[in-house]
Amino acid sequence: MGSFYSDYKAVFEAVKSALVYVAAVPAYDEVPQVPAHGVASIKTVIVGEQFSYGFLPKAIINAEPAFPIVPNTMGELLDVPVFFSVVLVVREFEPKDWFEDVIKVMGDVVDAILADRKLGGKVKDVYPVGFAPGEIKFADKLLFGGIVRFKAVLWFAP
Repeated sequence: MGSFYSDYKAVFEAVKSALVYVAAVPAYDEVPQVPAHGVASIKTVIVGEQFSYGFLPKAIINAEPAFPIVPNTMGELLDVPVFFSVVLVVREFEPKDWFEDVIKVMGDVVDAILADRKLGGKVKDVYPVGFAPGEIKFADKLLFGGIVRFKAVLWFAP
């Protein structure tokens, strides 16, 4: 049993971990091979940090309002919906091929998060609820990418 803050923050750390690319580790003697995971096309993943324009494509994980929080039917637990978005800043210039240059990266994000729908045991389930490629504006600068919105279900024991 943790604090609400630590359980809530752990969800975002698990999302970041699912997106950060880690190359495969080859097998040696009796050590098994560890497959690659994450999204290879994303260079930077940010959670709760200031945005900078370098190292694109970049994923920014944002917390969104979580409501309603309701009692769970299983004892003392609370059902906490955790909504978050992954803003993908892919290019500074309009892509020639939206599907290859932007939507493919967005699909890779969905695939990486759905590879473990429990996010390493941090939630009971996670799934996408929105998928919107398009223009993104940061500090009066127009960029191109998209937003993928997710809902996770966290059971919290107060």
